[in-house]
Amino acid sequence: MWTSIKATRSIIAAAAAAVLLAGMAATPSQAQPVEYVRICSIYGAAFFYIPGTDTCVNARQIVDNQFAIARANTRAATGTAMAASLVAPWLPTGTNFAVSSHWAGFDGQHAAGVHGLMRISGNFVFSAGFAAGLDRGKLNTFTERTQTAQGTSTPAESWSDIRMLSRAGFMYAW
Repeated sequence: MWTSIKATRSIIAAAAAAVLLAGMAATPSQAQPVEYVRICSIYGAAFFYIPGTDTCVNARQIVDNQFAIARANTRAATGTAMAASLVAPWLPTGTNFAVSSHWAGFDGQHAAGVHGLMRISGNFVFSAGFAAGLDRGKLNTFTERTQTAQGTSTPAESWSDIRMLSRAGFMYAW
């Protein structure tokens, strides 16, 4: 009985060694290189393919587009705040002039507006308004980083512009 157990152990050990050797023979000695970023040399330096596509882009284009979109969003928010700050006053009966001023904010942007009415004659009224808003913002991007002696530098852009909006019109009431 002990001889059959010893023989079984020898067969199992031999089978395990055969499986191990077969697995090692099937495994290549060197793995194939992985191409994380495919370089696109058609348009010049700094262009690469977007992974999984045949679209060739420049990293600087991506950064510039991020800044342009952020800038357009703050301009739109400033314009909305300026339009909201131009609330037209009303002329009570027996008065000839009215002035109103308002402040408005939208999506982090702020504006102040002044609007006035003047009765020209009877039912004929002139109105005019002016609004000013501060378009300000900052965007850091992590798309194009540069290693410096002081650490990692990330491109950033900040802006601060005063935007203006005005309107004028006539009104006739009866």
